[in-house]
Amino acid sequence: MRAPLLAGACLPHGATLLLAIALLACQGNATDPNGATPAPPRLLPVEAPLLVPGSVVVLRGEGFLTPPAGETRVRLVGLLDGLPVDLPVEPAAIGPTQIRLALTGPLRAIFGDAGRLDGEVIVRVRPADLAVEAEARAVASLRFVAFVPPRLTGLTDSVAPGALLEATGDGFLDEGEGQAWLRLDGRFVNEADGVTTPIDGARLPMTTRTGRTRAAFYLSPGVLGLQPGRFVGAVTLAVAPAEGGEVESASLPLVLVQHGPRVDALAPAAATRGQVVHLRGEGFVRNDPAAETATLVRARGVFTPVGGAPQQAEFTFVPEAWIDNNEIQLALRSRQDAAGALIGIGATPGVFEGALAVEIFAGFDRASSPPLEGVRFEIGPPAQAVSLRYQPSFLEGLELFGLSGAFDDLRARVLAVCARDYAGLRVTFYEGPPPGWVEYVTVELGGRDPNGFGLFGLDNSPEKDVGNRQLDELIGGVNAETEAAGGLAFGGIFLESFLTLSPGHAAASPIADPAFDAVFGPFSRAIDPHARPYVAGDALDPARAAELDRAVGALANLIGSTVTHEVGHTLGLAAVEGDVHNPNDTEGGLMDRGLYRPFRERAALDDTPPGRFVGANRTYLDGLFGE
Repeated sequence: MRAPLLAGACLPHGATLLLAIALLACQGNATDPNGATPAPPRLLPVEAPLLVPGSVVVLRGEGFLTPPAGETRVRLVGLLDGLPVDLPVEPAAIGPTQIRLALTGPLRAIFGDAGRLDGEVIVRVRPADLAVEAEARAVASLRFVAFVPPRLTGLTDSVAPGALLEATGDGFLDEGEGQAWLRLDGRFVNEADGVTTPIDGARLPMTTRTGRTRAAFYLSPGVLGLQPGRFVGAVTLAVAPAEGGEVESASLPLVLVQHGPRVDALAPAAATRGQVVHLRGEGFVRNDPAAETATLVRARGVFTPVGGAPQQAEFTFVPEAWIDNNEIQLALRSRQDAAGALIGIGATPGVFEGALAVEIFAGFDRASSPPLEGVRFEIGPPAQAVSLRYQPSFLEGLELFGLSGAFDDLRARVLAVCARDYAGLRVTFYEGPPPGWVEYVTVELGGRDPNGFGLFGLDNSPEKDVGNRQLDELIGGVNAETEAAGGLAFGGIFLESFLTLSPGHAAASPIADPAFDAVFGPFSRAIDPHARPYVAGDALDPARAAELDRAVGALANLIGSTVTHEVGHTLGLAAVEGDVHNPNDTEGGLMDRGLYRPFRERAALDDTPPGRFVGANRTYLDGLFGE
């Protein structure tokens, strides 16, 4: 419950504020029964622009907690216009590194029409499993006024369609404080034919502000259209504060020149199917069906495929993403024709040489940029990006191995195993979304097999993708198409299932091995009830350090080689007609069936060579991704 101000909370500002300061020191002397001390939060000095009703004060730092992890409480103490104040504040939002305080309720009430508070912010954090609090303090100086009259002193005078107009002045309002917009009144004269269009009360919404004196407003393509020309008239800043009413500034005379779109550069100069490139210039508008606006990119020139003859070519790109008026992202995407062959941009490696131009649309209006000549762009041979996505249940499974303290080291080693197994191939593994890619395989790593079969891993794609025509498959989640066909629906890598490699497990695998217990027994209570799990930061003697290194390395190989096996399936392996595994034991083949892949090989234990792509499988991968 928010504690009340002890006196004067309902008095108008300027009346006597006899605000008693609560004695909180005794709370800091509490002792945790286990003798634990919470890590103290950290708080940076509080910097805020001039505040108005509805403003948000952001407290930055670290170590802030919310249920169920714990609780965080905030107080403001100091002098308000020379009088003492001690106010508990209910945060509007709490995150690990910031707390947001909204200037509403009691915090708003103490300021009245205007005021300045100089003092400290006190943040107290109590973890859920401890009985003591940790505290952080920071200097704070907050200045408040009930209203800042809007004033406009300057505005951008040359733009392209869809631009942000940079404005200077005063009284700009942020989210929560109300609304601010520009109003244009005048006429627009088309440069090409001299036709004049009246502009009466067009509203431009504010998008961002810097303090109270600078802001940006969006010039929607529907206001002036897309054609080069000149607006002549006046601009007014209008605000609607959170506490009600609308106020306008004095009008400012304005001559605003609009020019057409322009293309400046394409970067990088090479990419492959599934990757993005950036087009920079000016005058790009959003692809927005509701607003009836769009940008298309036209490429015209000569395309020379690798090993082929030059040919005339035209490509049309629909932007993958609109960054702003000056930048859009283009993606090299391909599709399959009726016969299953890849067609479209990126389907064939080679070099394009020619020109790029953009065409922009707003309703029935359209405009084109001059072509950017001399563009040379290389479309590289096929490559595959793979994203590893760890699920919360993975950590639960890691606890069963007694290795949760080694999570960071384990993840790094899993990536190294994946890179090892695909060495010499254009297949790259990442944690999280691969930068610069829009089409990539995602592998989810979790705890228990939700299919109920204790699988180590499963590619739940509905069909074998021979030739790797699809780049964006998911090894994880639920695949309804696979389920409808009678297959197992849940895909991914299932960490807990590896425990069945212990001969003592209730559902021990046919390939269970006593060596599994020897490697993980010192840490896993699922194997040995007297085991001692590894906790990050534990002091390790040489023997214990060697045991840990061996266990983390073995588990990284178990996980990583399962990832690379399942990714092999998504790439179209095994390279056997009508089957997804090698039909026989190939002595170390990574695409062998599970029974032919013993624990020591999976874990690359001691001097046992890890599984690898051999024979027809390696030949197949070399044909697709060979460097």
